[in-house]
Amino acid sequence: MRKKGSFDGFNEEVRKEGDVAMVNDEEEECDVCRVGDDDDEGGGKEIKFDRDSFSRLLRRASLAEAKMYEKMSYLGNLAYCIPDIKPENLLKRHGLYFVTSSIERREMAMRTEKNHVPPEDQEAESTIAKDELEGNEQEDAGYRISASSAYQIAASAASYLHLHTKSILPLNSSKADASEDSCEGDDKTIEPINTMNPDVASFMATTDSMTAVVAAKEEVKQAVADDLNSTRSSPCEWFISDDNQGTRFFVIQGSETLASWQANLLFEPVLFEGLDVLVHRGIYEAAKGMYEQMLPEVRAHLKSHGRGATFRFTGHSLGGSLSLLLNLMLKIRGEVPASSLLPVITFGAPSIMCGGDRLLRKLGLPRSHVQAITMHRDIVPRAFSCNYPNHVAELLKAINANFRNHPCLNNQKLLYAPMGELLILQPDEKFSPHHHLLPSGSGLYFLNCPLSDTSDAEKQLRTAQIVFLNSPHPLEILRDRSAYGSEGTIQRDHDMNSYFKSIRNVIRLELNRIRKARRQHRRKFWLSILSPSGNDASILVGRPVGSMNMAQNQFNFAGILQTGGESLKRFGRLVASQHMHLLVVLLFPARVLLFGAYSTINYY
Repeated sequence: MRKKGSFDGFNEEVRKEGDVAMVNDEEEECDVCRVGDDDDEGGGKEIKFDRDSFSRLLRRASLAEAKMYEKMSYLGNLAYCIPDIKPENLLKRHGLYFVTSSIERREMAMRTEKNHVPPEDQEAESTIAKDELEGNEQEDAGYRISASSAYQIAASAASYLHLHTKSILPLNSSKADASEDSCEGDDKTIEPINTMNPDVASFMATTDSMTAVVAAKEEVKQAVADDLNSTRSSPCEWFISDDNQGTRFFVIQGSETLASWQANLLFEPVLFEGLDVLVHRGIYEAAKGMYEQMLPEVRAHLKSHGRGATFRFTGHSLGGSLSLLLNLMLKIRGEVPASSLLPVITFGAPSIMCGGDRLLRKLGLPRSHVQAITMHRDIVPRAFSCNYPNHVAELLKAINANFRNHPCLNNQKLLYAPMGELLILQPDEKFSPHHHLLPSGSGLYFLNCPLSDTSDAEKQLRTAQIVFLNSPHPLEILRDRSAYGSEGTIQRDHDMNSYFKSIRNVIRLELNRIRKARRQHRRKFWLSILSPSGNDASILVGRPVGSMNMAQNQFNFAGILQTGGESLKRFGRLVASQHMHLLVVLLFPARVLLFGAYSTINYY
């Protein structure tokens, strides 16, 4: 049974118009929505950033943090090839035990269902379904397509676009470019249908379909929501693994199927878990179905590990957004205590909440509970968090009532605000051009507030997030012809494998830097020991400088014993402070004594 989330004062002054929550209290608005409220000209937009000022808000991830993210990115890669996972390799590489997957669960459910349904019942159900289909066809004599089927067609078009972007040209074909007769006087390019590139036609059809989805009737959306909120299927595949420390990992892949695109397209805002926080409807509906599928695995882990059980959710793209919702739903519904939920780590995931940081505070979770890793030019995390042009915002409000009182759209011209900690990953320049706001070279950075925890610092951080997510703006990326295809920036900067390789490169560079620093430290240490200075030179060259009378050919044994003893004491203190190997402690004094003895013999 679902448990309603409830907090004192958390749902104050909330009233509904249709399916939209209208929040009257300013303090209950999304944190990003409040950026620049005091300025008539946009507030946050007046803060300018260049590389130096932006870099001051960055903290480079430590080696230990980078290694943990590398592990999560490796698991995220495996989520795209679950049938090929070899448990022995998973155990050998990261010490993880494969538990189960959505594919295994689905196959088991199908076998169980098949074993419990008699053959005669299966035949009867098939006959009934066939009769109903024929009856529907007779009723729809005008060949009208059902609303849910229209939605599936739209999602199918989007899925086709996702898989066939190699030859897509933005808005006009190469033939139109070669011609000088195109009509551009009113900033429009009109192209005859018979000369249009097929993929461009698909792109335009998909755009029209997406508009139709936003404007669809509620019964259509509810039918799709019911389909997404299914315990028998998942819009994204997932798998589970355990480590020896009591942590269970839930790893979810991104958009790969028709169902995942159905979730993507249903992006209108609705209330999350009955609270006054708005969330992407399609992804939330998909999360509800996956929640029921994963809940038995959560309870089983709690039963076997008790208070020592912990859970880590991670995923790429849509899978990252689902991971976030599933994690929070476990806390809100009282299934898992906050102490057992490790921070959610997402890769290239779109923002899907308006009021997400406020929700974390109400749940008693730190901002670091959500760690969103974003490639420096990835278009997907920018999709819902960039500034929408006025005409687009007005169109959304005109065709769908749920957008008319949407705080993020009204106040900041974006659909959903970034949530938690933002980490920016910059790959090698040979792989992807560097971002103009980031330091040169590869790196993984936290975008953090300065040390002073003031409202100005918070405003600066929020503005920095908005500036980064709008540079480059998604429209700027989409206008670039070279952005499309398997070698284009859209695929390259969003691919899960790109995240994995880039983080590994950051780790490799950091290890090289550490090795170089250690070599320099060792070099300085040995130079400080071997370099002659003062009376210590006598023990190194074997001659008591200033104490030997060369004319009388006499040797001052007391001098060498005294200076040698002091040198050995000083060296012993240095060795102890540096924790050097015992062999060095033994061999170095022996070498000094032998060298001194040999020099002494030469004088006799």
